[in-house]
Amino acid sequence: MPKKRVLLVDDNSAVRSLVRRLFELEPDFEISGEAEDGRDAIEKAENLKPDLIILDLSMPVMTGLDAAPLLRKLLPSARIILFTVQEGREIERLARAAGANSVVSKHQAASKLILQAQALLASIEQEHDPAKLPDASKGLDTPVAGKRSSKLTHVRVARKSKSE
Repeated sequence: MPKKRVLLVDDNSAVRSLVRRLFELEPDFEISGEAEDGRDAIEKAENLKPDLIILDLSMPVMTGLDAAPLLRKLLPSARIILFTVQEGREIERLARAAGANSVVSKHQAASKLILQAQALLASIEQEHDPAKLPDASKGLDTPVAGKRSSKLTHVRVARKSKSE
């Protein structure tokens, strides 16, 4: 199976370097490129065609939230993880509205970013390979993978009840 191409987008070169080293330890990934702002990310994504984009929120020139819808339009099947120091429901809502698939906090363990990347990319394979979808004959307890994970995937996604 070919390695999944990753584009790292962060204005902080130390963060890009750390994330690069993290992904280089994983056999299923290769870093196809790096960008330091949203505009740079769009230009590079057009040429590199990454499977996954790790996108910082706060950057000069163009933020991650401004770049995400343009990246989504350019590469509809690419998965986008908003990787940010900011947390909370509002960030998750804005990320979802911008087209990001997931939000991972920079305050979480590095393994969270890798696990989220693996989960999102597995959803691509399931969408394109019917043999990898769950067997419906096994009953209703079998989760249908790929549908929900193609949207925002985050442990703390909350939905408001009608009483809120």
